[in-house]
Amino acid sequence: MSNKPEEIKDLNIIDCDSHLIESPEDFNEFLEPGYKLPMIVKDVESETRYWVFDGKLYTRPYGFAGGQIRGLIDHTYHPKWGLLNPKLKAKNFSLNDIKGRLTDLDEMGVDFQVVNPTSGLIVYNLRDKHYAAALARAYNNYVASRIKKSETNRIYANAIVPLQDVNEAIRELERVKDLGVFKGVAIPSFVSQGNFYADKPIYHEDFFPFLKKAAELNMPVAIHVIPAVSDMPFMYLFYNWLQVRTFGFSLAAMIALTGLISEGFFERIPSLKVIFTETGVGWLPYWSWWLDENLEKINTIRKSYLEVLGMDPYPYVKKLASEYINAGNVYITVETDDDPDLLRLAVNKLNLENNILFATDYPHIADINYYPDNLNIFIESVAKPAGLTKSQIEKILQNNAQQLFELKL
Repeated sequence: MSNKPEEIKDLNIIDCDSHLIESPEDFNEFLEPGYKLPMIVKDVESETRYWVFDGKLYTRPYGFAGGQIRGLIDHTYHPKWGLLNPKLKAKNFSLNDIKGRLTDLDEMGVDFQVVNPTSGLIVYNLRDKHYAAALARAYNNYVASRIKKSETNRIYANAIVPLQDVNEAIRELERVKDLGVFKGVAIPSFVSQGNFYADKPIYHEDFFPFLKKAAELNMPVAIHVIPAVSDMPFMYLFYNWLQVRTFGFSLAAMIALTGLISEGFFERIPSLKVIFTETGVGWLPYWSWWLDENLEKINTIRKSYLEVLGMDPYPYVKKLASEYINAGNVYITVETDDDPDLLRLAVNKLNLENNILFATDYPHIADINYYPDNLNIFIESVAKPAGLTKSQIEKILQNNAQQLFELKL
């Protein structure tokens, strides 16, 4: 039974940010000879498991930069600590039960799903670039194998790549493009350089060739962090779940967007498409305005630098942030319970109706508590109160994603 509202029954609903929950066994089956899984430890009190990479627990359980008291491996379906809606049919939320996953999609009224990694995002924190590459290949091969075996044309995925080695990341991106099931690539806002925390931002010039290749391959770049997993340097300023989650998502998006604009990535790669996931729509109108406020002062700064130092500190900044956003370089996701007033602001003030994508965050608990009524709630509690037109709703639920991911509906 589908819970797709009557007014959108003819649309193909595309969920642009869902997840799989990877188990160690999934990685192990596809690891190349010579590589093994990392250490995995079990908390005797909570009976939940944690990955151990470079001497660090993932997820960080609590304390500095930490999350909740539960491990990333079992965090959704653990009988005691799991965050799970019992109505869901899929087993353990890997891609081993795609039949169950499709049943869940049918119940929600979702027609297509783009899957992001969960544990796979740890790869970007690793010190050893060769190990990172092996794990990335194992993840991508696992995902491709399971989707192809299911013979479904409703589930696609974003790949992961070993950005510790840009040339290897480009090779992996080219390889997964040919596998047919990957529509984009998921990356964090900071990547490891072998330090305790990941201090190399995605707008570092070293990543320019990779982002250029992603644009050439028509593969959107989804910037996705998990605050208690991502080793962003500022995470260690915070020491409880509320602080870590609140600042982790928002600062990651704001920093990445600011850097990509100020370092001229959108100016030099006009076809680059970047999706900011799981941060809502409300931050972008404010941050676009704040960036524009400062970018309008650029010419004065340029003049001073040219007169005193004979250099332009911003050679690639040619437009306002709002202009790059409206040019189609930037996308954001809206979820079931986003604020309708902020959505209205994003659409009417920033003209973002072509840049907003629908997402459920399946099977994570944030939105899955609404299952199977996600779409009904979105229409009645978000879209209609926001004053969206029929055309704008169609763009957010179907057209924008169809065009961005080049989906054949």
